[in-house]
Amino acid sequence: MLSPRYLEGLSDEIVEIYAQLEADILQDMARRIARLGKVTEATKWQAQLLAETGALKKRVYTLLKKYDPAIQKEIKAIYNDALIKNARADNRIFTEALGHGVSDINAQVMLASIQKTYSDLSRLTITTAYTTEQQFVQQANAAYMQVVTGAVDYDAATKTACDNLARDGITGVQYMNGKPVRRSIEAAVRMNILTGVNQTASAMTMSNCEELGCDLVETTAHIGARPSHEEWQGQIFSLSGTNPKYRPFSVCGLGEPDGICGINCRHSYYPYFEGLEKHYSQSDLDDMEKQTVEYNGQKMTRYDAEEKLRGIERNIRKYKRQALTESAGGVDNTKARQKIGEWQAKAREFTKQTGIERDHVREFIGTKDGKQPTALR
Repeated sequence: MLSPRYLEGLSDEIVEIYAQLEADILQDMARRIARLGKVTEATKWQAQLLAETGALKKRVYTLLKKYDPAIQKEIKAIYNDALIKNARADNRIFTEALGHGVSDINAQVMLASIQKTYSDLSRLTITTAYTTEQQFVQQANAAYMQVVTGAVDYDAATKTACDNLARDGITGVQYMNGKPVRRSIEAAVRMNILTGVNQTASAMTMSNCEELGCDLVETTAHIGARPSHEEWQGQIFSLSGTNPKYRPFSVCGLGEPDGICGINCRHSYYPYFEGLEKHYSQSDLDDMEKQTVEYNGQKMTRYDAEEKLRGIERNIRKYKRQALTESAGGVDNTKARQKIGEWQAKAREFTKQTGIERDHVREFIGTKDGKQPTALR
C-alpha cells in the first residue's frame, strides 16, 4: 500500500530533470529563430532554415543523451523507494494478523517495471525530438512570413514565435488505447511514473495476498478524489467476490484506465483481516466526500478546487517559459514577467480563500541555476 500523499509527490524529482531538458530545448529554438532574422533573401533564408533545423535536431539528441543517465538513475531510485515502502506496509499488516510476512520484494518484477517505465519515457523523448523539429519549422516560417509581408518587424515576429513555443512547452506523443495523445513533457512524465509505480505496487500486494491466503483488502482514501472513486474509496472488499459480507473488489475497476491504480489514480489498497481496525471510519469518509471550499463567493468540491489550482499552476509555468524563451530570443519579456506576477497573486489568493496547500514544485520550470524568471508587478 502506498498512501495518496506519497503517490502525489512521487514524480517531483524526475519532473525537475525533464523541466530542465525542456527549458534547454526552448531556449535553443528561440536563439535559432532570432538568428534567422538576419537573413532576408528568400533562397538564403530557406538554406539557413534547413541548416538551423538540422543543427537543432542534433542538439536535441545531444541533450537527450546528456540527461539520460540522470533519468535512469531517478527512475531506479523512485521504484526502489516506493516498492520497499509498499512491501513494509503490507508486511506490518500480515505480521499483525498472521505472525509473519512475505519475503522481500521480487527483484525481477521491479527490474521489469523499471525497464518498462524507462522504455515508455524513452519513446516519449524520441517523439519529442520529432515534434520539436515540427514546432521550430512552423514558428520560423510564420515569423518569416510576417516580416516579408510587412505585417510586423522581425523583433515582434520573433517575440510571437517565442510566445507560441512557450505556450504549451515541448510536447511528446504517447499512445492510449491505440490512439496518439499529445501531452506536455511534465504531464506525460507525472502520468508514467505515478501510474507505473502504483500498478507495480498493486501487483505485488495482490501476489502477497494470494501467497498468504488473504481475501480481503481495504482501499485508501483521500480528499478531492474523483467523483467516480468516492463510491469505493476507504472500504473493504473481497478479492474473490465470494465473501457475502463485502462487495467484490472488481467494482473498483482494477486494470481499467479509470479504475483503482489506473491512469493518474492516487488510490491503492492493502491487505485486511477481520478483527483488525479499519483505517477509515464512515465518518472520515463522509467528511472527505462532503468537504467543499469557497472561492470568490462560489462553493465547489475539493476535487474541482484542486483542478482549478492545477490550472493556475499551468499558467504560472506557461508565463515563466515565455519569459525565459523571450530572453533567449533577445526580445523584451516584460509582459510575460508581469503575467507571472498576476498568476502568482491568483495562486496566493486562491490558497488563502480555500485553504488548499500550494504546491510550488508544480510551478517550477527548469533553469540551469535553479533560479526562476522573476515576476513584475
